[in-house]
Amino acid sequence: MKTLNIKTLLTAGLIVFGFSGYAQISSGVGGGSGGSQMSGEISMNLSGTGRTFVRSRVPVDEVTEYQPYLFTQARRANINLLNGATREGMFLYNLETETLQSTETDELIPWNIVKDFTFEASGSMSETKFTNMQLVWPEAEYGGFIQDIQSSPLVKVKHYLEFIPKSYDASTGMGERYNKIEAFSESYLKLEDKWIELPTGKTAFFDLFGVYSEELRKYARKNKLKTNDPEDIGKLISWVAKNKN
Repeated sequence: MKTLNIKTLLTAGLIVFGFSGYAQISSGVGGGSGGSQMSGEISMNLSGTGRTFVRSRVPVDEVTEYQPYLFTQARRANINLLNGATREGMFLYNLETETLQSTETDELIPWNIVKDFTFEASGSMSETKFTNMQLVWPEAEYGGFIQDIQSSPLVKVKHYLEFIPKSYDASTGMGERYNKIEAFSESYLKLEDKWIELPTGKTAFFDLFGVYSEELRKYARKNKLKTNDPEDIGKLISWVAKNKN
């Protein structure tokens, strides 16, 4: 198992790791449109810079039902556009088209004119902020939004839809009988100005920190922090940045 060796802990709280052998997300490779053309009054042109549909294409002859929204219930959102204008109201976040859909009017707001937006806290759901992915990660293959994590600016979460083809084998009676489209989430960590996908396993996560892994494990256990919770991951990263040199 390769590990990431901690080289420098900046006083600003940014972590710089030396790393090798970890796959990075592909950038700028073909495929798809980035949405509608932005109006001329907006100086930053993000149109055409990333895919905005389900991550693996759905064959045109395949039909499957699925839920395209990150949250099934509309939430009050405060939206900042790239041209400085704002919107607010009850919106749904459509993961397939990367648009914000108003449930009060017929307004659809595409990702490529949005700087960021925030869903207000609602019931058991805490406030959730999203930023235009191309502003956070210009080299990313996909357009749309990426979720900010309050506990650390170095941790982000990408939510997306994935087409999963049926895999049923009649000879064994095993596998999925039907095609599916499901929502997934991936956590990312910014290291040396590059975003890498964090491993989902607890052991693999702590192994990233090499000689500091055991101490970080103890800190996580003491504070009941989980490696599959993005906010907890942010707290772990912040702790390392503050305490190790």
